[in-house]
Amino acid sequence: MKIRSQFYILVFGIVVVPLLAFAGLLAMQEGRESSVVQVPGYDEVAALAGGSFDRASWERLAEYMAHKPPTMEFTVLDPERRVVFSTMSGHRVGDLVSDEALLGYMRETSGDYFYQIDSPVRSSEGGFLVLTRIERSERIRPPNPFNRFFTTFALLLAALFLFSAGMAVLIARSITQSVLALDAATRRIAAGELERPVEVRGSNEITSLASSLNAMRLALKDDLARRSRFIMGVTHDLKTPLALIKGYAEAIGDGMDDGAGTRERYVGIIGSKVDQLAGMIDDLIDFVKVDSGEWRERLELKPLAPFLRGLCRRLEADAVLLGRRAESSIELPEDLAVPFDERLITRAIENIVNNALRYTEPGGLVRVSARVERGGDGGERVALEISDDGPGIGDGELPLIFDPFYRGSGSRREQGMGLGLSVVKGVVESHGWALSARSEPGRGSAFRIEAPLR
Repeated sequence: MKIRSQFYILVFGIVVVPLLAFAGLLAMQEGRESSVVQVPGYDEVAALAGGSFDRASWERLAEYMAHKPPTMEFTVLDPERRVVFSTMSGHRVGDLVSDEALLGYMRETSGDYFYQIDSPVRSSEGGFLVLTRIERSERIRPPNPFNRFFTTFALLLAALFLFSAGMAVLIARSITQSVLALDAATRRIAAGELERPVEVRGSNEITSLASSLNAMRLALKDDLARRSRFIMGVTHDLKTPLALIKGYAEAIGDGMDDGAGTRERYVGIIGSKVDQLAGMIDDLIDFVKVDSGEWRERLELKPLAPFLRGLCRRLEADAVLLGRRAESSIELPEDLAVPFDERLITRAIENIVNNALRYTEPGGLVRVSARVERGGDGGERVALEISDDGPGIGDGELPLIFDPFYRGSGSRREQGMGLGLSVVKGVVESHGWALSARSEPGRGSAFRIEAPLR
């Protein structure tokens, strides 16, 4: 049960339930009191009262009689001492009762009955008298209805408060235990203990928070593992060129070269390894920027077609220098503009095309195409595809090509750290675009970038 629901139940138990109980007891009391004495209606006795007994006076009299005990007998006398209503034996409606008779009733109080004369209602003609009689054995002062009601209500209210207090204790205990468990789990996570899951029982907001903490724990665990792989990958890939640079430099210093030609070759090797290290460092910088979100800059709305045509012309020239062929087909409206960072997208497309040129055999073809398509959701998007007729990528390797430091079986001889496609993926996704790849061994690969049109 959610914490909010628990508190709603608690408030209901403390406030609403006692109020409902109070109203119910009032209704019960009102119902009981109204049924004690049945007084005839005004029309029934109005004629006997000679018209001097108005309706308002009769209603006040009926209200007065309603509070009398059911065992009490009574007689109602008009100002002329005529009986207008009676439950007392010996008194008939219309009889006159003299003052002496009334005094006689009072003198009989010490006998079997207890008599009382009241004048609860007065009219324009004089006061109405009510003569009441009750057996002496029944003459016990009845409990005050309000006192009985108050006692009943107080007991009920005490029970409800005990129930509410118990609920409050249970809720407080549940919340306290959950909060303490979350506090302990947070401390463990802060200390680097990421193996033990956060365990909080229940189905409220605190368990939802525990689930979020578990998700954070797993994300931190994955991030830590990824950073460890990152450090190990960087260390491994940097050690080889550094060892070669050190070895050739020591050879030159020790005079192990057998001539100027050898020294020149050694210096050339050192220079190439330095260039290799510089490229690795550039890849590392790009990877860190993409991974940290540093590249999520403000994008500018620019026409896409002129940019792609200019980039493809440069890539086609690079292909000629490498002994490959490159073709482009940019089928986009000239005024079609999308928000993008020209420098980043250039780097991403060049990375994909350069990989294709590198793994394609001499004379092979690399194709770049761009067109507007309609997606399954009905929205339009720009589809940019770069394909080649190279050796392709195996099914087991294809899902891994965008992972940092991953180099496929066909790239082991190539220089680099395996960060190129990871950087491409980061750049594309930082624009809110999508990157995918498909390949067939022996028939080439294709990389697809989709940019939604808003």
